[in-house]
Amino acid sequence: MNASPNDLALIAVMRRYFLVKDETNALKQRLETARKDAGEEIDRFYDPRLNAPHADDILAWHRLRKEQEELMSLAAQWGRGGSIEACHIDKPAPAETVQMLGIHALTD
Repeated sequence: MNASPNDLALIAVMRRYFLVKDETNALKQRLETARKDAGEEIDRFYDPRLNAPHADDILAWHRLRKEQEELMSLAAQWGRGGSIEACHIDKPAPAETVQMLGIHALTD
């Protein structure tokens, strides 16, 4: 059995999701460290209007979280049998394929 283009799109979506998740977590950890070091309350620190030094990072964190939600929505759409082939996730060119569990899969 070969993986369909829709299945390969899911793989690309999930790869991107976990990359974004790692980036989001690292950014959140840096922000939390800065917040604790500054002794700021959560609501005040995370308001970009009140925290100009960290506003770019706070807004970036929100953008990353939104991307995570969009990616998970695509995965859910795939799970309901929908097509996600048209999603615009950067897919690296396949180096080679290997047989795994009866499915031809891409390798890095």
